[in-house]
Amino acid sequence: MFRKALVKMFEAKGLDCVFIETNMSMKKRYHMVYECIPLPKEVGDMAPIYFKKAIMESDEEWSMNKKIIDLSSKDVRKSVPKGLPYFSVDFGLQGGFAHIIEDQHKFPHYFGKEIIGGMLDLEPRLWRKGVRQNFEEQRKKVLQFAQWWKPYDFTKKKE
Repeated sequence: MFRKALVKMFEAKGLDCVFIETNMSMKKRYHMVYECIPLPKEVGDMAPIYFKKAIMESDEEWSMNKKIIDLSSKDVRKSVPKGLPYFSVDFGLQGGFAHIIEDQHKFPHYFGKEIIGGMLDLEPRLWRKGVRQNFEEQRKKVLQFAQWWKPYDFTKKKE
Protein backbone atom coordinates (compact mmCIF):
# COMPACT_ATOMS: atom_id res chain seq x y z
CA MET A 1 0.00 0.00 0.00
CA PHE A 2 2.82 2.41 0.82
CA ARG A 3 4.55 1.54 -2.43
CA LYS A 4 1.42 2.28 -4.49
CA ALA A 5 0.94 5.58 -2.68
CA LEU A 6 4.58 6.59 -3.18
CA VAL A 7 4.40 5.77 -6.90
CA LYS A 8 1.21 7.86 -7.27
CA MET A 9 2.74 10.76 -5.34
CA PHE A 10 5.92 10.85 -7.42
CA GLU A 11 3.98 10.34 -10.70
CA ALA A 12 2.02 13.49 -9.85
CA LYS A 13 5.39 15.28 -9.64
CA GLY A 14 6.44 13.88 -13.04
CA LEU A 15 8.87 11.38 -11.53
CA ASP A 16 9.43 7.62 -11.68
CA CYS A 17 10.30 5.48 -8.65
CA VAL A 18 12.90 2.79 -8.24
CA PHE A 19 12.67 0.60 -5.14
CA ILE A 20 15.92 -1.02 -4.08
CA GLU A 21 16.31 -3.63 -1.38
CA THR A 22 19.62 -4.90 -0.03
CA ASN A 23 19.37 -7.77 2.40
CA MET A 24 22.76 -8.82 3.70
CA SER A 25 23.46 -11.64 6.16
CA MET A 26 21.00 -11.80 9.01
CA LYS A 27 23.64 -13.49 11.18
CA LYS A 28 26.08 -10.59 11.06
CA ARG A 29 25.74 -6.88 11.77
CA TYR A 30 23.96 -6.17 8.48
CA HIS A 31 20.23 -5.91 7.98
CA MET A 32 17.70 -5.27 5.25
CA VAL A 33 17.53 -1.79 3.74
CA TYR A 34 14.57 -0.82 1.53
CA GLU A 35 14.68 2.50 -0.31
CA CYS A 36 12.45 4.41 -2.71
CA ILE A 37 14.41 6.65 -5.05
CA PRO A 38 12.55 9.10 -7.31
CA LEU A 39 14.05 9.66 -10.76
CA PRO A 40 13.27 11.89 -13.74
CA LYS A 41 10.95 10.00 -16.16
CA GLU A 42 13.53 9.75 -18.95
CA VAL A 43 16.06 8.21 -16.53
CA GLY A 44 13.43 5.94 -14.96
CA ASP A 45 12.52 4.57 -18.39
CA MET A 46 16.12 3.39 -18.87
CA ALA A 47 16.56 2.01 -15.33
CA PRO A 48 15.68 -1.64 -16.12
CA ILE A 49 18.41 -1.78 -18.79
CA TYR A 50 21.07 -0.31 -16.49
CA PHE A 51 20.15 -2.53 -13.53
CA LYS A 52 19.99 -5.72 -15.60
CA LYS A 53 23.44 -5.04 -17.08
CA ALA A 54 24.97 -4.18 -13.69
CA ILE A 55 23.51 -7.28 -12.01
CA MET A 56 24.73 -9.52 -14.83
CA GLU A 57 28.25 -8.10 -14.40
CA SER A 58 28.26 -8.29 -10.60
CA ASP A 59 29.60 -10.83 -8.12
CA GLU A 60 31.52 -13.97 -8.99
CA GLU A 61 32.06 -15.19 -12.53
CA TRP A 62 31.23 -18.76 -11.47
CA SER A 63 28.20 -18.29 -9.26
CA MET A 64 26.41 -21.08 -7.45
CA ASN A 65 23.09 -19.28 -7.99
CA LYS A 66 21.34 -17.82 -10.99
CA LYS A 67 22.84 -14.38 -11.84
CA ILE A 68 19.52 -12.62 -12.25
CA ILE A 69 16.03 -13.54 -11.06
CA ASP A 70 13.08 -12.05 -12.92
CA LEU A 71 10.52 -10.57 -10.51
CA SER A 72 7.89 -9.67 -13.12
CA SER A 73 5.54 -12.43 -11.97
CA LYS A 74 6.72 -13.21 -8.41
CA ASP A 75 7.61 -11.30 -5.27
CA VAL A 76 11.23 -11.40 -4.10
CA ARG A 77 10.23 -13.36 -0.97
CA LYS A 78 8.91 -16.17 -3.19
CA SER A 79 11.90 -16.02 -5.55
CA VAL A 80 14.91 -16.03 -3.22
CA PRO A 81 15.43 -18.92 -0.78
CA LYS A 82 14.93 -17.86 2.83
CA GLY A 83 18.10 -16.91 4.67
CA LEU A 84 20.18 -16.05 1.59
CA PRO A 85 21.47 -12.49 1.20
CA TYR A 86 20.14 -10.69 -1.87
CA PHE A 87 19.76 -7.43 -3.75
CA SER A 88 16.51 -6.59 -5.54
CA VAL A 89 15.14 -3.72 -7.57
CA ASP A 90 11.58 -2.92 -8.67
CA PHE A 91 10.53 -0.24 -11.11
CA GLY A 92 7.45 1.60 -9.89
CA LEU A 93 4.62 -0.91 -9.61
CA GLN A 94 6.22 -3.24 -12.15
CA GLY A 95 8.40 -6.10 -11.15
CA GLY A 96 12.13 -6.00 -11.43
CA PHE A 97 15.14 -8.16 -10.74
CA ALA A 98 16.80 -9.91 -7.83
CA HIS A 99 20.31 -11.19 -7.36
CA ILE A 100 21.55 -13.59 -4.70
CA ILE A 101 24.71 -12.19 -3.14
CA GLU A 102 27.42 -14.84 -3.34
CA ASP A 103 30.14 -13.05 -1.34
CA GLN A 104 28.88 -10.43 1.10
CA HIS A 105 32.39 -9.11 1.70
CA LYS A 106 32.84 -8.21 -1.97
CA PHE A 107 29.31 -6.97 -2.66
CA PRO A 108 29.01 -3.22 -1.92
CA HIS A 109 26.09 -2.19 0.29
CA TYR A 110 25.65 0.83 -2.00
CA PHE A 111 25.29 -1.30 -5.18
CA GLY A 112 21.85 0.05 -6.17
CA LYS A 113 22.80 3.64 -5.43
CA GLU A 114 25.97 3.23 -7.47
CA ILE A 115 23.90 2.24 -10.52
CA ILE A 116 21.56 5.19 -10.05
CA GLY A 117 24.53 7.49 -9.48
CA GLY A 118 25.99 6.32 -12.78
CA MET A 119 22.68 6.88 -14.57
CA LEU A 120 22.54 10.44 -13.20
CA ASP A 121 26.29 11.04 -13.72
CA LEU A 122 26.83 11.85 -10.03
CA GLU A 123 30.10 11.89 -8.11
CA PRO A 124 30.84 8.58 -6.30
CA ARG A 125 31.16 10.32 -2.91
CA LEU A 126 27.41 11.03 -3.04
CA TRP A 127 26.42 7.36 -2.86
CA ARG A 128 29.39 5.83 -1.08
CA LYS A 129 29.23 7.84 2.12
CA GLY A 130 26.34 10.19 1.54
CA VAL A 131 26.40 13.91 2.09
CA ARG A 132 26.03 15.07 5.67
CA GLN A 133 23.22 17.56 6.05
CA ASN A 134 22.65 19.89 8.93
CA PHE A 135 19.43 19.77 10.91
CA GLU A 136 17.82 22.68 9.06
CA GLU A 137 18.42 21.13 5.61
CA GLN A 138 16.93 17.82 6.79
CA ARG A 139 13.99 19.62 8.40
CA LYS A 140 13.16 21.44 5.13
CA LYS A 141 13.23 18.16 3.19
CA VAL A 142 11.04 16.40 5.75
CA LEU A 143 8.49 19.23 5.68
CA GLN A 144 8.50 19.24 1.86
CA PHE A 145 7.96 15.47 1.76
CA ALA A 146 5.16 15.71 4.37
CA GLN A 147 3.42 18.31 2.22
CA TRP A 148 3.71 16.13 -0.89
CA TRP A 149 2.63 13.00 1.03
CA LYS A 150 -0.46 14.46 2.72
CA PRO A 151 -2.95 13.81 -0.15
CA TYR A 152 -1.68 10.21 -0.49
CA ASP A 153 -1.45 9.32 3.21
CA PHE A 154 -3.94 6.48 3.57
CA THR A 155 -3.09 6.04 7.27
CA LYS A 156 -4.89 9.25 8.22
CA LYS A 157 -8.66 9.55 8.37
CA LYS A 158 -10.16 11.72 5.66
CA GLU A 159 -12.26 14.53 7.05
